[in-house]
Amino acid sequence: GHIPSMIFWGPPGTGKTTLARLVSDLTVAHFETLSAVTSGVADIRRLTGDARHRLGAQGQQTILFIDEIHRFNKSQQDALLPHVEEGTITLIGATTENPSFEVNGPLLSRCRVFTLQSLSDADVSGLITRAISEADRGLGATGVRIEDDARELLAQVANGDARIALDGLELAAWAAED
Repeated sequence: GHIPSMIFWGPPGTGKTTLARLVSDLTVAHFETLSAVTSGVADIRRLTGDARHRLGAQGQQTILFIDEIHRFNKSQQDALLPHVEEGTITLIGATTENPSFEVNGPLLSRCRVFTLQSLSDADVSGLITRAISEADRGLGATGVRIEDDARELLAQVANGDARIALDGLELAAWAAED
């Protein structure tokens, strides 16, 4: 089936990029990434041309993930529109800004918007506990432990951003090895 275009809106560390990769992994679609900060209309034309060829030659969909889509200007957004309309690409945009104000109407009307929330300190604390106990993907195999007050402090400092909490935990574990 065809994957709808979508926009993930939420503060940093709420899993926007992870969700985009997950959608890609769950489909046989080709996954492309563009940064709205460093890409222009020429990059959009090149990627959509490749996507059209891929669709025609192999019947394979292309997911185009655009991080910080709110940084795309009107002409960049307009360049995407016909390809989203035709189904040449499935757009997944990520933004920390309200898409109602930052994404132009025609493009926005073709996307489902998903609003993501920051994690609570308790959520982040639970994430840290899981990261320490999981042997396969976490630090469980290292035997690292964390004091309760240190875990709570890390959760507060992360301010709802899972990435900051896990990076901080990894850094602390690495420093503790020495």
